[in-house]
Amino acid sequence: MEDLSDPSWAQVHEGIEAVIGRWDDALARVPDETAAQRTVRDYLVDHVFAQGGGSPQERAEFLFLIVQRLAQLERAGDGLTVLEWIAELYAGHADPDVAVPALLALTDAAVALAAHDKDPGPAVAVLNRAADQVAPQAHVTIQRAASRALAHGALLMGTTGGADGDRGIRQQAEPWRVILGRWSGSGDVILRWRLAQAHFHIGLVHLLLGEDASADDRFASAAAQWHGLAVAPGVTGELDTEYFARGRYARRVLRAVELPGHAANLSAELLMRPAADRWERGRERHQAKELVRAAQHRHRRSVGEVKTWCCCGQPFALLLRNFGLLEWTVRRPGAGCAGGQGFHQAQTFTYQRRGDHVVRELGREVPIVQVATSESTGLELDSWRLHGESLAQAQLYLSNDSWFETVTHLITLAETIIIWAEGMTPALAQEMAAVRAQGRTQDAVVLIEKLDDDPAQRAPIAFALAQQIVGEDSDDHDAVRSLADDLMTQVRTTREQLTPESPALDGFPHVVDLRQAPESDSARHPAVLARRRHHQELGELAWDERMARLSSRLGA
Repeated sequence: MEDLSDPSWAQVHEGIEAVIGRWDDALARVPDETAAQRTVRDYLVDHVFAQGGGSPQERAEFLFLIVQRLAQLERAGDGLTVLEWIAELYAGHADPDVAVPALLALTDAAVALAAHDKDPGPAVAVLNRAADQVAPQAHVTIQRAASRALAHGALLMGTTGGADGDRGIRQQAEPWRVILGRWSGSGDVILRWRLAQAHFHIGLVHLLLGEDASADDRFASAAAQWHGLAVAPGVTGELDTEYFARGRYARRVLRAVELPGHAANLSAELLMRPAADRWERGRERHQAKELVRAAQHRHRRSVGEVKTWCCCGQPFALLLRNFGLLEWTVRRPGAGCAGGQGFHQAQTFTYQRRGDHVVRELGREVPIVQVATSESTGLELDSWRLHGESLAQAQLYLSNDSWFETVTHLITLAETIIIWAEGMTPALAQEMAAVRAQGRTQDAVVLIEKLDDDPAQRAPIAFALAQQIVGEDSDDHDAVRSLADDLMTQVRTTREQLTPESPALDGFPHVVDLRQAPESDSARHPAVLARRRHHQELGELAWDERMARLSSRLGA
């Protein structure tokens, strides 16, 4: 710990401020930012270090202090530039006493700076460059530190979406493949542990892409890294065998998790509205098909996300709710078109409910999966982006004949069940019975919304929907009014208001009545706070303890 009263430390801090001052002067004088930074780097190496002497470790420490000061000044980009200098000067040093501390501290500093930037790419580039400085014949301790830098870079890459679609997901595996390429076949126990980590994370990428067989192969490879290792007795107690065991666990869980790989009940025709001419009909058909493709992709990716959570031992929540809670969709037969094929008029009104805030608060601690409805005009792809991001990270579209089987399985997999409803329906009653049958009522939080059954509130919604269907620019007020009257019965399905005293909630101890309390108070309800604490405590458990909870429920 530095002693700020020590005159020598005062000189060090004075030197740091002088370097940063020279940096600012260079930026003001030299138009090219890279050239300006290079002048500061050359000044340090050719003047300060050359005249001041000191060991390589002391010089590296001085540079790290500059990084720390730049971070305090919220100049993360400049801090990463100094880390590049450290990588260039010391990461490839032949002496482990120089290279290893430099690589370890550089890795930690790059990860810390990346936390202050939306794009981790620059930090990842610094980590990759540092590892590239290490020669293949370098001491094994240096190799270990280099593999650590690459692994942290790979983990940072996993926090960004990268390119859109499957290509972006595949890119997340590339840094792990670099680790495999550099150290496959190593006999060092720590590097073998790193290889197991790389195989495991590549397996997770395969899961997101729906490639379960390839994922299983990777998990098997992760577990196999332990085979044939000769571990010195002094290392056994310090060795972290997590990823060797994770591979074995993931294979067992993957065999026990059964989710439909393809979305069901999605039809472009049901999403289409009648059009006045052939060109408009073609545009409607194209838009509907694109929407269905987006929902199918969302389903496949969501299945992969749920399997990834399970294989990682990441607890998640299942959201069960009334369909139509956030979207009101109406349809009526439309005019026929050429060939006699009929279209459907379909329109959706989206709005926000009180439970939105509560679900988002729970989502701060745990990822959420929901079963979406294919009856919505927008397939619920947009209605859940009321604040710029989805309430549920994963969204599944299930077939009518197997939805309950899948929901029952999800109840087993989920650590928390969120039941969000305004009234009972046969489907919701069936789902709640499944929660009760599995003895999971203590893990459930019930959110009760106020029933929207006031005709005075329905009327403007029905009129707005009718106006959109007839045409925003239409002057045919009689047609709009007539259609609005027809839509009144479709706007909301008649339900009986759910209350904390409803018999359907017998055995569910954690009920939050949202009908009267302000949103902020509902989010601080004891049942909600208790569930958030539960997930915080799970996050503090060792990985094998978290995994054991799901294994016991699955019998895997």
